[in-house]
Amino acid sequence: MRTGASRAADCPIAAPARRTVHARALHRACLVLGGVAQLAAQLGASQAAVRSWIEGIDEPPESAFLAAVEILLLNAEERNGTAS
Repeated sequence: MRTGASRAADCPIAAPARRTVHARALHRACLVLGGVAQLAAQLGASQAAVRSWIEGIDEPPESAFLAAVEILLLNAEERNGTAS
């Protein structure tokens, strides 16, 4: 699942007042994949849209949020050695 994740990845973060569960999940998925470009490609969305979702400016479609959650779950499974 990890393709180039790093703390220096191009992953914006929402201002504290905008840190919804959607924004936080998308931010973490961005970190897992290594940047906005990779997350946007995975979600089939534009980088601008993904940035606005991560920054909490716009709410993502449910399908994008659920895809981000799946990225996080698969990454957790890989880290715990429980990938199915």
